Amino acid sequence: MTTLPTYVIPMQKKLILLPQSTVAEIIPYEPLQRVEDTPDWFLGLLGWRGVQVPVSSFEMLTVERASFSLASVSSASLVIIRGLNNQEDLPYHAMVAQTRPRLVELTAEMLFETGEVPEKTETARIRFEDDIISIPDLDYVEAALQNILIA
Repeated sequence: MTTLPTYVIPMQKKLILLPQSTVAEIIPYEPLQRVEDTPDWFLGLLGWRGVQVPVSSFEMLTVERASFSLASVSSASLVIIRGLNNQEDLPYHAMVAQTRPRLVELTAEMLFETGEVPEKTETARIRFEDDIISIPDLDYVEAALQNILIA
């Protein structure tokens, strides 16, 4: 049975799954540099290891009328994700997690289809343990970020 190390990442109102291989680092939340005239889902830039990393709110990108808030700044994390596509222009980007993500060893047998239609930012919704979890469409997220960074 093949296992895949995967992070379960708590967002504001949902959980997402990201393979460990896509996550560069998870750090405590820190204030971001706001960028004028950007959509609400674009939370700002993070200075990380000498690189300006764009930070997004997955839920605000998914649901246009969502708002962003942190339950607690002290428990929030920034999940820094390796860019998948145009790594020259977008080597990393980040999402805000409400609490520290947990690493789990997943097998295909642990995941179940829900039949739910995924949102535009998701490739699928699956059942894991007692939760419905989103698998983010990182291509979509990166394309949205590229559009902001180019503008």
